[in-house]
Amino acid sequence: MQLFELFLDILFRLSILDWLGWLDLFLVAIVCFGLLRLIRRSQAAPLLRGVLILILMLLIITILFPLPTFDWLVRGTLLVLLIATPMVLQPEIRRTLERIGRQTGLSRAVRQTTAETMVPHLIRTIDAFSASRTGALIVLEGVDSLQPYADTGVNVDSRVTAELLQTIFYDKTPLHDGAAIIRGDRIVAAGCVLPLTGREIRSYRRLGTRHRAAVGMSEVSDALVIVVSEETGHVSAALQGHLHTRLESHALRQLVFDYLTGKTSQPPALSLPLLLQEGWTLLRGQLGWPSRSQFLQNTGLLLVTAVITLTIWSFVIAQTNPTVREVFDNVALEVGSPAPGLDRVNDAPQSIAITVRTTENILNSLRADNFRATVNIDQFGPGQHQVPMQVRMSGDTAQFRTRSVQVMATTPERLTIDLSPIISRTLPINVRVNDPQNLSAAYEVSGSPTTSPAVVIVTGPEPRVNQISQVQAAVSVSGATATIREVRPLRAVDEAGNVVADVTLAPVEAQVTLPISRRRDARDVGIRAVTEGSPPEGYWLSSLSVTPASVTLQGEPALLEGLNGFVDTLPVDLREAAGPLSIQVPLNLPPGITAVDNNGVPIYSVTVNAQISARTGDLLLQRRVEVTGVRTGVNVTIDPQELELLISGPLPTLNEIERNPSLVRLVADISDVAPIPGQTIVFENLEIIHPDTVSVQLIRGSILVTIERE
Repeated sequence: MQLFELFLDILFRLSILDWLGWLDLFLVAIVCFGLLRLIRRSQAAPLLRGVLILILMLLIITILFPLPTFDWLVRGTLLVLLIATPMVLQPEIRRTLERIGRQTGLSRAVRQTTAETMVPHLIRTIDAFSASRTGALIVLEGVDSLQPYADTGVNVDSRVTAELLQTIFYDKTPLHDGAAIIRGDRIVAAGCVLPLTGREIRSYRRLGTRHRAAVGMSEVSDALVIVVSEETGHVSAALQGHLHTRLESHALRQLVFDYLTGKTSQPPALSLPLLLQEGWTLLRGQLGWPSRSQFLQNTGLLLVTAVITLTIWSFVIAQTNPTVREVFDNVALEVGSPAPGLDRVNDAPQSIAITVRTTENILNSLRADNFRATVNIDQFGPGQHQVPMQVRMSGDTAQFRTRSVQVMATTPERLTIDLSPIISRTLPINVRVNDPQNLSAAYEVSGSPTTSPAVVIVTGPEPRVNQISQVQAAVSVSGATATIREVRPLRAVDEAGNVVADVTLAPVEAQVTLPISRRRDARDVGIRAVTEGSPPEGYWLSSLSVTPASVTLQGEPALLEGLNGFVDTLPVDLREAAGPLSIQVPLNLPPGITAVDNNGVPIYSVTVNAQISARTGDLLLQRRVEVTGVRTGVNVTIDPQELELLISGPLPTLNEIERNPSLVRLVADISDVAPIPGQTIVFENLEIIHPDTVSVQLIRGSILVTIERE
C-alpha cells in the first residue's frame, strides 16, 4: 500500500510541475545519463555501479519509512558521495572536458556569449523601427575589419543598447542618414558612408540607397547588414552579396544569432527544417548524442537513468517540499436547483469535510474557505439519489493553486437527495388567538373571526404539502378594546403545530377581523391610592404608585354607570413613614361591586409603593481646628483657629448636626511637618470628620502653622 501511495504521490508531483520543474527534472536526467555513460566502460565502473545501487536502496528506504535518525545518516552519506564522485571519476571527467574544449574552442564561446548579450537589444530596436517606419542601416562586423568605413562616420564606442540605437536613427539627429557599425557588443561608429552595389537588385519593388548600400557592403566584406525601410517598415538583411527581404522578427533573430556564432558561412536558405537539421547534427557531433541504433541499444541504460532520476528527485522534494495530506472541515456546500417541476425534500448539510493532497508550502496558505463544494441535481428525476460532490477552489489565487491541490476524498462521499414533484393545495385560513388570557375581563370576543381572503394556495414538494394540517393567521388580543382588523402573515403547520418548511403560500398574508365588544356587567377602571397625614418634619412624599394600576369592576350595569373612571384604596397613613414604603391596602369598593383581574380572579387589595424622601438644605458653621501630631518640647500656634464650613445634605441630618456639634470636626495632623523653630508654613492637608449623608466644603482651605521651642 505504501508503494502504491508513493507511486500516486510521484504522479501527482509530476502533474503539477511547471516548465521550470520539468527543466530541473530534465537536467537531472541529463546528468544521470551522462554519468552512467561515462562510467559504463571505465575502470571505476564496478565501484560506481555498486555505489549507485547502494544510493538507490538508501533513498527507497528513507522514502518508504519514517526513520529520522537513519534519514539524517543517509543525507550525510549522500553528501560524502557527492564530494567523492569527482575524485573517483577524475580521469574520465578530464578526458571529457579536453574533448569538449578541442571541439568548441574559446572563440566560439566568446561569440556565443556576445550574441546572447547583444541580439535581444538589436532585435527589439529593429522591431520598434519596423513598427514606426524609421529608416535604419546597421552593419555587424565579421572577420573582415570595417575600420576604414567606421572612420567615415562619428566615433561612438559604446555598448549596444536599444535606447542608443533608437537615438542614433531618430530622424531629428544628424547621424540618422548614415550607417551604424557594430563590432562584437559595441557600437563603433554612426553616420558612416557605405559603398553602393553596381549590379541590379531584383525585388518586388524598386529599392533605395539604403538597400543598395547594404548589398554593396556585403559584397566587399563578410559583414551582415540589416536595413529597415523608411517607406514600408519592412526589414531586409544582406550577406555575401545576397539580399533577404521582408524578414520576420524570428527569422531575423535566427539569422543574426547564427552569423554571430559562426554557423552561417554562406548565404543561408531561411528554412526552419534546414536550421533544425543543422542544429541536430551539431548537437550530435559536439555532445556525442546517440544515434537511433545506439538509442535502441541503450534502452536499459535509459530505464536505469529514469529510475535514478525519479528516485533522486523524489528524495529531494521529500526533504525540501514534501507532499502532505490534510483534512479541512467546514467546507461550504452549495446544492444546485433541481429540474423544473421538482423540489428537494430533505435538508442538506451546510458544510462537509474534505481530504486534499498538496505540497507543504501550498498547505501553509490554505484554509477551509478556499474551497467550495457543489452538488448538481438538475439531471435527476423524482426519488432518492446518491449524488457525488464536486469540490473546487475559490478566491483570487484559485487559478494558481488548483493544479497544486488534489481533492482525494469528501466526507460524506455522496449526498443523499430526495426529490419530489411539486404540487398545490387550496386550504382554508384559521385564526389563532395567541393570548386570550390577556383580554381584559371587561371585554369579550363577540363573534367568529374571519379572514380576507378565506383560502390560501400552498405549493411545494408533495410530502411537505401533504404534511400540512392547517394554515394559520395569529392575532393578539392584549389591550384590545374594540374589534381587531389587522393584516397578519400566514404560516402552514402540521398536526403538532410545527411550521412546515420549504412550501410557498399564495397569498403570504391575510386581513383578520376579530369582533371584540365591551361586556355590560364589567368595566375597566384605574386605582387611586389615598393617603392621610404628612411625613415627619424634614421629609416629603416623592413618589406614589399602585400595583396593579387598573382592575375590572363587575356588577349591575346601573351601579357601574354611576362610578367614576377610578376606584380608591383605603387611606395610607404617612405620619410616621420615612424612606421606601410598600404595603398591601384594601380597595374601597362600593356595595355590590367586585374587582377582578384579566383572568377573572377577584382582587381585594393592591400594593401601594411610596417613597418618603428627606428634604435637603445647606448649613454654614464655624469649627475650631484641632491640632494633632505635636512633637514633645515645642509649642504650635495656628492662624486662624476656626474655619467656616458649608454643609449640604438632608434636613434631618443638618438639624442633628446643629444639636450635636461634635458630629463635624476639623483636624490638622502636623506629625509630618519638620520642626523648624520660628518658621511659619501654610498647612492645607486638613481632615474633615462628618456624617456620610452630608457633603462638607471649607470656605478657606488652609491655615498658617508656627512652631516654637518651649
